[in-house]
Amino acid sequence: MIRSLLLSLLLLFAASASALPKASLVSGGIAVLPLEPDQGKPEFRFRGKPVLITHDDNDKPVAVVGLPLNLKPGEYHIEGSYGGRKQRVKKFFTVRDKQYTTQRITIKDKRKVNPLKQDIDRILREKKRKQKAANSWNDEEPDTDFLVPVKGIMTGSYGRRRIFNGQPKRPHSGMDIAADKGVPVLAPADGVVVESGDFFFSGNVIYIHHGEGLVSMYAHLDERDVKIGDHVKKGQVIGKVGATGRVTGPHLHWSVGLNGTWVDPSLFVDKP
Repeated sequence: MIRSLLLSLLLLFAASASALPKASLVSGGIAVLPLEPDQGKPEFRFRGKPVLITHDDNDKPVAVVGLPLNLKPGEYHIEGSYGGRKQRVKKFFTVRDKQYTTQRITIKDKRKVNPLKQDIDRILREKKRKQKAANSWNDEEPDTDFLVPVKGIMTGSYGRRRIFNGQPKRPHSGMDIAADKGVPVLAPADGVVVESGDFFFSGNVIYIHHGEGLVSMYAHLDERDVKIGDHVKKGQVIGKVGATGRVTGPHLHWSVGLNGTWVDPSLFVDKP
């Protein structure tokens, strides 16, 4: 009886571990494209960047493609091959239009809206580090069935057009989850810490690469409990919620990236 129960639990875990993110063919969304099985290892790119290849619950290969927030509606494709063959294959999909809402925010620290001249060099250095982390790559197939990294209330959704102190700024590249300072932040899946530091806008920040270009980012932390190079496990505490950087109060900013572009994190979890 006990053996049977344990086996059932293991099978349940195995099924959930292979869960794919939800497809959403809009700017900032995700394309989940079935590939041909038994044709050799698939290798595909979207707009010049390699895309994540994983497997569905039936162990068939699929491409999981991040769609940039500035992508215009229309027909697009990934291109690649199977088993290193010279023959090129294209998989087409159509992206629909989506209108995101606008959010007006008042920041007390005006320097975080209009940085001083001496801040610019720091911001540019940090931008290069962020880009490098977001474009991380290795060939390990990741777990795409993410945990929600912190318990709280979603206060800022992905894609919102943001106006800080009356000035239009870049759209929101992640999900904001309000929680008390000090609440633990968990790794949503196994991965390697590829960046960590105290950044001008993001405050205390951590980047985790989960494999094949799937990257997650955690900003405004009060504490960072992991360092660059650390291997983290799904559900491991990586830091604490805080109010560092450009914020109005304690919360976690959580971003998820695919093939070098930030996408909607809610597509990776059942209940954002």
